[in-house]
Amino acid sequence: MSERITIQDIESKQFSIKPRGYDRDEVDAYLDEICDELERMENEKAALRRQLQEAQASGAAPQPVRTAPAPAAAAAAGAANNAELINVLELANRLKDETVAEAKKKAEEILSEADSQARQRLGNLAEERERLQGQVDAMKKTAADYRSRFAELVKAQQEALDKIKEL
Repeated sequence: MSERITIQDIESKQFSIKPRGYDRDEVDAYLDEICDELERMENEKAALRRQLQEAQASGAAPQPVRTAPAPAAAAAAGAANNAELINVLELANRLKDETVAEAKKKAEEILSEADSQARQRLGNLAEERERLQGQVDAMKKTAADYRSRFAELVKAQQEALDKIKEL
């Protein structure tokens, strides 16, 4: 069985930072909401446990009889209260588990969406890089053509000057 996650685990969790990663403030705010909800549920669960213990203690301790209810009826009422409190505790525990599962699912959705967006951005950047590389290559070719034509022009001019000198 997996280890239980505590409020302290969530509060102290550190995520690695990557370029174009998650919005850190948004993740922190969401984790704070989870911690607040878990703390509320833990407090509620502790209160319910105290109520259960008080009910069990009052059901087990002899009560002064005022109108002399039947002992079996008093025990049945105490057992019914205990069963109701146990049901409430189980419900609170189930609610906590569902909330944690929902939070994990939401976190996975956020991670998946962010991963998808990152992959799309990387694809767009790769396309942009290829387009820019094509422009650079075209400029290099144009510059090489210009140098070649300029060298031919200089050579032709030199030959013309040499012919003029020979005259």
